[in-house]
Amino acid sequence: MSSLVYNIGNADFRDKMAAFDYDWTLVHPLGGRTFPINIEDWKWYSPSVPSILQEYYDQGYMIVIFTNQSKQWKCDQIHLVCKGLGIPLFVCIARDKKDYKPSLTMMNQLCKHTIKKDESFFVGDALGRDGDFSDSDKLFAERIGIQWFPPEKVFSQKETIKIPQLILGDSPEIIIMVGYPGSGKTTIANHLCKDDNYIHISGDNYKGNLNKMIQESLEHIQQKKSIVFDATHSSIQKRSKYVDLAKEHKYGVRCIHVETPLDTSYKRNMVRDDKKKVPKIAYSVYKKHYEEPSEKEGFHLQTI
Repeated sequence: MSSLVYNIGNADFRDKMAAFDYDWTLVHPLGGRTFPINIEDWKWYSPSVPSILQEYYDQGYMIVIFTNQSKQWKCDQIHLVCKGLGIPLFVCIARDKKDYKPSLTMMNQLCKHTIKKDESFFVGDALGRDGDFSDSDKLFAERIGIQWFPPEKVFSQKETIKIPQLILGDSPEIIIMVGYPGSGKTTIANHLCKDDNYIHISGDNYKGNLNKMIQESLEHIQQKKSIVFDATHSSIQKRSKYVDLAKEHKYGVRCIHVETPLDTSYKRNMVRDDKKKVPKIAYSVYKKHYEEPSEKEGFHLQTI
């Protein structure tokens, strides 16, 4: 079974190729899902995607999408999304597993001519990094002999996390940060801890071991310092440990719930340095165990 090749907008062959994967490169599902569920379940990976694709086309690149997404509704979605761009481009869809990337079947079917490999590139999210489901996009580009890039490097828009005004306590308190990885918790925690009376204890330093985080806090509590516990803290059970700690030491306790959506948090995560990135599975784990914070748990709740 041959691959599908769509020519959208009367595209013509050009010897410079800007090629892209589709899911989690040009688009991603709505509502924080990992996988789309129907033809309408998509949004741009970044608002900058259409304008950047247009820029590459205007610079003389042939725009190509290579994807293994061969379900009929998915093919229809891809066709509609790409047609809406208004940019001439090719879409190559592998229908047989043996032709999936990193196989060169799609590339060979599209290109009967030679491209300038040193001026061409491929953008995809399967690069063999921690948290990637495979390295098929990287291998695909390497087999063609062109450069590869992750989507966050091509489409990222540097975002400044807005820090709201937060009132520091007059007496010692414990602050529990809650939110996805990449939601902005650490930025807020660092801002709070510019005050010498506040101590930042990061779960990253203890691989999320709450008992070790609490143990570190004890010497600071003896000095009547306020403590900011910075981790995802998705469940009531995890947060209750800090509420109990606050009661034991007669501290006030506050929960700062950072409600940044999953897709925004994940994009921020992907532009971090490799050592600071968390795998995609961490987001699924957070959602699985998530219980919405409530003042019934025994703290003052602040939502950001």
